[in-house]
Amino acid sequence: MLLAALSVGTYAHAELYKWTDGRGKVNYSDQPPTVNAQALKSGSAAQAETTNQATQSLNAQDQAYQKRRKDADEARAKAEKEAEQERIKRENCAKARNNLDNLQNKPRVYTTNAAGQRVYMDDAARAGALASSQKAVSDFCK
Repeated sequence: MLLAALSVGTYAHAELYKWTDGRGKVNYSDQPPTVNAQALKSGSAAQAETTNQATQSLNAQDQAYQKRRKDADEARAKAEKEAEQERIKRENCAKARNNLDNLQNKPRVYTTNAAGQRVYMDDAARAGALASSQKAVSDFCK
């Protein structure tokens, strides 16, 4: 039985030949072509070469796709980060302008202390807060 199994295995790996005959007809056989036939390539070598070329092509396409995908992900992340920074900058500008407007236009301005009670600003504190608010507006609203 062992010899029978081994002999079947040798036939399974037989080469396949492809050639064109004198009339231009393509033939396939497990026997080598005759002298008059024009040999193209043996099936195993042709299959191996075709498989190798296809594998290389697919690998190159996959690498190119992965690179494009990575570049697109990086560009999207960068754009999202820039948009978030711009949004924060706009919010800070709006807050600084609102604070400056309150300090300039309201007659009495107060802050809240740690206990949650209102503490009204005197003229010196108000002038300091006004200068600080003007600097914040110039920093955030460029």
